[in-house]
Amino acid sequence: MVRDEQRGGDAGSPSARLARSAGAGLFGQDIAGYHAARMDYPPALYDAIRERVGDGARAVLEIGPGTGLATQDILDRIGPERLVAVEPDPKLAEHLRARFAGSPLTVVGGGFVEAPVEGPFDLACSAAAFHWLEPGPAYAKLRRLLRPGATLALWWNTYRQRGEDELADAVMPLLADVALAPSEGAAGHYSLDVDHHRAAMTGAGFTDFEPLQFRRKRMLGAADVRALYASYSYVRALPPAERERLLDAIAALVTDRFGGRVRNAVLTALYMATAPAGAGETRD
Repeated sequence: MVRDEQRGGDAGSPSARLARSAGAGLFGQDIAGYHAARMDYPPALYDAIRERVGDGARAVLEIGPGTGLATQDILDRIGPERLVAVEPDPKLAEHLRARFAGSPLTVVGGGFVEAPVEGPFDLACSAAAFHWLEPGPAYAKLRRLLRPGATLALWWNTYRQRGEDELADAVMPLLADVALAPSEGAAGHYSLDVDHHRAAMTGAGFTDFEPLQFRRKRMLGAADVRALYASYSYVRALPPAERERLLDAIAALVTDRFGGRVRNAVLTALYMATAPAGAGETRD
């Protein structure tokens, strides 16, 4: 397992994280399982993006499309004439090419910062993927690819709400020795930290920062919860036997402590900002 050691963080936070590079190879291991376990994104999210960009998003960039959970809605609800998706996982890139054959989508394989992509773009999107990138180089490339006045939209679904979902609180001790994803921590998912994203986006030169949040609730059975956790990067990164023990323990919690059904609150955080004057320029 590839890890980045992190010391001196908040009390209770993990001492190790998955390296950002790990995201390029974990999710293609079980494409169907990931796609079935993860929720899509609320229609109101795309309405908010469309309200901001109007009819001006003819060229759209998507970073880390994965199985295409957001890609289909970007095509249907935003309606770009050109959609370029940069996907680092070779298996997922091939999946996307097959799934969206005949659409305006072009899939570029490789990491976003290194990938040969030509702008300018009117809108750049990343759904549940931006935390796998080094933010400095990623924001710098976005500024080069986006035209002045273009919109950057980053969003995530968050399935574990500590302090709100009893299941999330019960599962957290089971993850004490697991290297979590760069976006995860004992205090919660970083997508819900508005101040962090405001500072990151405005610090990179983007303006007109706008945070939005959407809430959905559902009921999950033990098999549903097992499949959801099996889709997480930090579970997929475990050795097979350790992974199965963890998933069995999580499913047993649902059955034994919650009677086989448990409430799950899903929060979707969306952050939008505007590319500044000078964006779209080529810099050496």
